[in-house]
Amino acid sequence: MLTAASYDRQIPVHRRMTYEQMLQAVEPCPVHVTEGVLPGDVSGVYDESVTTIVIDGSMTDVQKRCTLVHELLHWLHADDSCEGVGKSHEEVRVCRETAMMLVAPDAYIRAEREYDGEIYQMACELDVTVFVLECYRRILEGRVRAY
Repeated sequence: MLTAASYDRQIPVHRRMTYEQMLQAVEPCPVHVTEGVLPGDVSGVYDESVTTIVIDGSMTDVQKRCTLVHELLHWLHADDSCEGVGKSHEEVRVCRETAMMLVAPDAYIRAEREYDGEIYQMACELDVTVFVLECYRRILEGRVRAY
C-alpha cells in the first residue's frame, strides 16, 4: 500500500491484483473511479477538483489495470494538472512509480530470460502494457527522464 503523508491518501492495491480486484480495493477510498469514452489515445484521466478517475472502457483489462494504477498515483500525489502530458514532472514521476509498482524485479528477470528480451511477450507474461515495461527498462538503464 502506497501512502502520501501530506494528503493522508493511500492506494490499497498491489501488483498481483487484477483490474477488477483493484477496483474493489479502491471502492472505499475517497476517489471515484469510472469508465467512459475518452478522446484519441487518452487511456485515463484524473481530476483533482472532483477526485475522479476516468478509465477508457474500450481497453483490455491489462491496459485498464495499468492505467488505473497510473491515475491512482496522480490521486495519491494530488496532481491537478495534465498540461504537457508525457513531459511534465508529475507525468514522469507517475510513469516511474507505475512501472516500479507493477513490475517485480525477479519476475522481470525471469521473463527477460524466457522471452530473450522480446518486450511484447514479456509484457504479456508480466501482465503489464508494453509502455509500462519500456518505462521499467528505462529505469533499469538509468534513463529516468527519457520519455
